[in-house]
Formats: sequence, C-alpha cells, structure tokens
Amino acid sequence: MGNNFFTDKALPANTSLKMASVPAASASVVSTPVGGADGWKVEDLFVSPFVCGRNYMELFQSVPEVFFPIDYIASRIAGSGFQLKKIKDDSIVWENKRMNQILTKPNCLMSWKEIIYSHFVYKLCTGNAFFRAAMGETFKNQPKWKWCDNYWELPADYVNVEPNLGVNIPVFGIAKEEDIIRCYRLNYGYVNTMDVPSYQIWHDRDGLPEYMSVDGFMKSQSRLAAHLKPIANLIAVYEARNVIYVKRGGLGFLVSQKKDDSGTVAMTKEEKDEILNSHYGQFGLNNRKLPYGLSDVPLSFIRTNLTISELQPFEETLTDAIQIAGAYGIPSVLVPRKDQSTFSNQATAEKAVYTSTIIPMAKQFCKQLSAFLGLEEGGYYLDCDFSDVDCLQQGLKEAEEVKTLINTRCKEQFLSGLISINDWRAQIKESKFENPVFDKTLFDMSDEERDMVKQVISLNTKSEVENGRENQEPTVQNEGK
Repeated sequence: MGNNFFTDKALPANTSLKMASVPAASASVVSTPVGGADGWKVEDLFVSPFVCGRNYMELFQSVPEVFFPIDYIASRIAGSGFQLKKIKDDSIVWENKRMNQILTKPNCLMSWKEIIYSHFVYKLCTGNAFFRAAMGETFKNQPKWKWCDNYWELPADYVNVEPNLGVNIPVFGIAKEEDIIRCYRLNYGYVNTMDVPSYQIWHDRDGLPEYMSVDGFMKSQSRLAAHLKPIANLIAVYEARNVIYVKRGGLGFLVSQKKDDSGTVAMTKEEKDEILNSHYGQFGLNNRKLPYGLSDVPLSFIRTNLTISELQPFEETLTDAIQIAGAYGIPSVLVPRKDQSTFSNQATAEKAVYTSTIIPMAKQFCKQLSAFLGLEEGGYYLDCDFSDVDCLQQGLKEAEEVKTLINTRCKEQFLSGLISINDWRAQIKESKFENPVFDKTLFDMSDEERDMVKQVISLNTKSEVENGRENQEPTVQNEGK
C-alpha cells in the first residue's frame, strides 16, 4: 500500500489487500474497531483489557468514565439551536422550507438532534464521523441542500475508506477526491456491504489522517488510543469489585483454639463437619436463619481477603476518569464523584468548557457542513446558538456591557472627527454601510451629508456636529420656572 502512493506499480483491479491478524495485546494500534457478528462483546473487555483498543464504541456504551466526557460534549452540541443565516448581514432566515425540513427531520428515522448527537459520539469516540447525503449521481455537482432530502450519519466503526488501488494514488499531488478515494464501504450486519460514492460523504476527522494503513486509510485515531492504560485499569478495577460483591471468594479460616498440655489442638473431622452442618442448616442471612452461629469448639477467625475500602478502587477510578475526561477538555471538577458538592467553581469550569471546547467545535461543524451542503453558493450558512445556556448568561451580560462602552467611546471619537461611521461599526463587529458618506469623518462631510448621518446616530441639536464640534453646555434661561 505504501509503495502504491509513490511508484507507478499498479495492482490488478481484482486484488484485495488484507491486514494481517493482530494479537489482542497489540490491537490497540489499529484505528478501525472490530464489529459485526464476529466482533468483540462487552464481556470480552473484562477477559482482556487490551481489547479496548479496537472497541471504542463498546467502551462508550459500557464504561461510565468513557461515556461521560463524550456524552457531555455531544449532548450539549446536539441541544443547541441550529439556525440558517444570510452571509450578507448575518440575519436569521426563518422561512426556508428545504432547510427547515433538514433541520427538523433529515431522514425518515431520525431527528436533527439525534443525527448531530450521533455525529459527535462517533467523532469523539472513534476519531471519525461520516455524514452522508443520499442522492442520485445526476445531481452530484449541484448544491446538496437543494437536491437532497435524505441525510444520514453512518456508523463510523463499520466504515472503511477504500482507496483507488488500481492507479498510482496522487495523495500529495494535484487530485480530486475521487482520484484518491474509490468509495466509502459500509460493512454492517443488517445491510451487509454497501459502497457509497465519495461525493455523498463528508468525512469529519478528530485528528491526523492515516495514509499507510489499509484498514484505516484516511481515518484518524481515537483520542482514547492514548489512554488505553487508564481504561485497562478501570476495567480491572470494575472486575475486582465485581468479584468482591458477587463471588466474594474465601473470606478467611476458622482456627481451633482448643489446648491441652502440649499446646493447641486441631479440630477433629467430626467437629469440622458439625460446625459446617450447623452453619448451612441454621445460620445465614435470610429471614429463617440466624446471623450468628454457636459452637462447642473454641474458635478464632483469620481474614484472608481485602475489603473494597482497603483496595481503594474509587480513588483509582477517579484518577483514571480525570485522565480520560482531560483528553476531551473536561476539567476534573466536572467529573462525577461523591464529593461533587464541595466544588464552588463548577459553573466557571462549565463555562470554560463551553467557550474553549463545545462552542468552537460546534462552530467548526457548522462551517464544514455549510460547505458540504453548498449553502455558501446560495448566500447562506449554518450557525448554532447557545444563548439559552445558564452558565453563559453572565458572559453575555458582560459582553453587552463591553459593547455599550465601545459604543460610547466610538460616539465620542466620531463627534470629535477621529473616525467614520463605518469605523465605528467595525469596532462593534457590524457590517459596513455601502454609501461612501459613511466612510467619511465628520470634518469631511457636507451639511447634507450630516443630515443623512442623523438617520444613523441620534444627535441632540444641529450645533452638535457643526464644524465637527460637540455641543457646548446649553444656557439655562428659564431656571426656576
């Protein structure tokens, strides 16, 4: 495969390359998880912790510490308000039937919120997400949002990127996508194998693409790949706790305390049998048995097992959970724990996650999806709204206060002839006016132009802009009347 990128050697069209079998302990280096009927099950994770390297979706669905950070981000992005806006003035477009349909029901089975949640779960869990626009080849060069009614999120753990093996692949040269990628192959239990044309797929990666792997060609590694040891520790701890809770094992030994002149005397077989028969017959924990036992033989008990508190598994799982959450930008104070109420900076931490991780990721998603759908050709783009998030309300208030201060300063500068109206609007991040008069400072305007400016800025009196000077203090003539 590696030679095929840089040489003129071509493989026969019917040649199929297969990855050599990888031992479970080294499978973590392969980016494509195993799935289908022959894939690993949840139970396999506890048999060999290293199996987790090829089963990221199984980990997400079965290990809480893996589920938490991925769900935290995906659910909040999916719960935001997605809006169609005009590129020209950033205004919201409410009456676009086609986009309203897509943003409500992108396909016959899923809502928009479900498809967004699936997209980010696959992307954050496996490192890859595959968004499909199911449409005919007739419209392949047309804007998808106008001609496609069915959008799907493919299960990333069952998708392979199939390269053009029959040609010299110009990976680092001048090429179109179809020159490098023959199709995206979906190997799924219910639909068997399905080849999807490359023009229908938006491949959203969470990291660097792999060029030299057959199974993982152009796919990215999962963030979880760098945290296999903490995950393996988690699995081992859960297994150990399960043994203590369910299987218990040997708790200890009953030792005879009988003595004679020579020292301690061991119990006879008859005495042992009598103690065991009494225990099983009369003593136990149900409502018909006593919680304590009586014995004619003096005994002592030697404990051989460790309790859960002595093993300290909760400290271990918390440490591992913090490492995994940190891979997704979630601070330790937000990781669920028994002493969570002691943290007073949770709101600040949650706000930081929104501003540094969730919102940038959602904005990038909207930008890339807008390009994939061809919205920019129609003068539109997708955006997401987080204005109803509680922890961000204080930030919005602060932003409005800053904007008010900027407006006040810009007004003073404009009335002093230092800046133009469009300079002012640029500082408050508004689009400029097309009329050339708004590019002039107050000193450069004629009287007629100053009258026009009154439509933009409220001026108290004409003398306020006369000769570019602000108003003098008005004379109080009727004071006291």
